[in-house]
Amino acid sequence: MVVRQAVRVHRGGLSRLLAPDDDGGPMADESTDRQGATLMRMGDWRVFASAVAVDGPGRRQVAEFMLPDGTALPLVEDDNGVPRPPFSLEEAYGNYLTEAWTAASTNRRLSSDQLQFFYRYRRFVPRGVQLRARRRMIRWQGAPEFPAWPLDDGVNRLLRLDAARRLAASGERELAFRWFWPRPYRAAIVLSHDVESVEGIRRAVELADLEEGLGFRSAFNFGAWYEIDPGVLRELTSRGFEIGMHGIAHDRSLFSSRGEFERQLPLLRELASRLGAVGFRSPATHRVFDWLAELPVEYDCTIPHSDPYEPQPGGCCSLWPFFVGDVVELPYTLPQDHTLLTLLRHRSAALWIDTARAIEDRFGLVQCLTHPDPGYLGDANKRGIYEEFLRAMAEREHVWRALPREVAAWWRHRDAGDPDLAYGRVEAGPSTVEASLTPPAPPSPA
Repeated sequence: MVVRQAVRVHRGGLSRLLAPDDDGGPMADESTDRQGATLMRMGDWRVFASAVAVDGPGRRQVAEFMLPDGTALPLVEDDNGVPRPPFSLEEAYGNYLTEAWTAASTNRRLSSDQLQFFYRYRRFVPRGVQLRARRRMIRWQGAPEFPAWPLDDGVNRLLRLDAARRLAASGERELAFRWFWPRPYRAAIVLSHDVESVEGIRRAVELADLEEGLGFRSAFNFGAWYEIDPGVLRELTSRGFEIGMHGIAHDRSLFSSRGEFERQLPLLRELASRLGAVGFRSPATHRVFDWLAELPVEYDCTIPHSDPYEPQPGGCCSLWPFFVGDVVELPYTLPQDHTLLTLLRHRSAALWIDTARAIEDRFGLVQCLTHPDPGYLGDANKRGIYEEFLRAMAEREHVWRALPREVAAWWRHRDAGDPDLAYGRVEAGPSTVEASLTPPAPPSPA
């Protein structure tokens, strides 16, 4: 399926992510009339972008992408050895982040009318019936090929292809780029909790006790649909935990229409002021990408890396923060506790731990989204699985344990190119279309 509707692309986004030293901006794409974005694949890698012609005299094919109709598009090297993919890397990156690929997706999902019906009558349906319906919907949806769950390598591979192009174009053996995280860390981990009820508020302090005992701090996102105990807020903040926002009502109303979004913005500003919050996550992760830039916050953490099981399924496929306007987006990159422990009935933290280690290997952001309420981590058995995950992550000494606001502030600091940043290296990788990224050398002992 070819999509001809224009998709807004944030120019310079991919070069902003790699942030090479002496950056000259995005590398020039092939100058070709584009006929519309479409899903193309190379093995298990999916890209949504406009196909362009790159073959020609003096160019050698090194790989190929396939269109849905079976047409092969060559990925070539030019006469200088620079890889030339059959699409714009900047366009592809923008289409990942904005989830524009959903326009061509055949993944099953509920319609807007069905979601509206669900939220209107949800309070009349017993929780057990809701859970059975959600599990039945998961079986109906099936496991999508794209984005891969729980981890999709799309943006990671796009980044390494961009790095390989820059390295080949430079003629150098290696290139320096701004490292993703403060020295000496290879990756980062963020713990965030959406508090859904008054019962969740009561259990928030217990969850904070568990995390603090293992050397972690986290963010608790509170909503406006229940009364918030100011004593709990004071205790959490005095102990170094962060308070964030979870919206005005736990439904899809904020993003249901432009008028409703504008009506709720002043209410969000008031809630942010009352909580002292600089971060936000939308209820049930409902979202309209462009509108996130207008939120009265420093960062948002609504968009999933890959989550086919939410009422609004999707994923940006990024393991790193990015900017939506002036707002820093921190994608959540692990399956939610409700998905993993309740809907899919996992009985250990193994998938969380394995996925977190895979993200660490890719130098990304691990963000675990959980809830302190009954039915979530408020249940002793589920909290025990979460503790298993925390104990495993506590052993990862090169993973930065940070609050969401600290990661957002760091990402701005990195984007500004401050002189105290550490630099990693782009080096030749396992193939001509995939560079290797090497962390900075550890600091010398004093």
